[in-house]
Amino acid sequence: MKEAVVAAIVSAINAYIEQEEQARTISPKVTPYPEVSPWRLFGRQELMRARTRWQVRRTNR
Repeated sequence: MKEAVVAAIVSAINAYIEQEEQARTISPKVTPYPEVSPWRLFGRQELMRARTRWQVRRTNR
């Protein structure tokens, strides 16, 4: 009986180790950061500049 228990434990450990090795070999899906367009960034900055100028003119009246 002890031999059967030892065999079951060893086979369970081997199965666990194999699963861990397979999990390491499978690369996780990494989503790359989207590329930022300089024109898009420039457009956003211009919109914020216009908004800031509008707010300054509004508060100075």
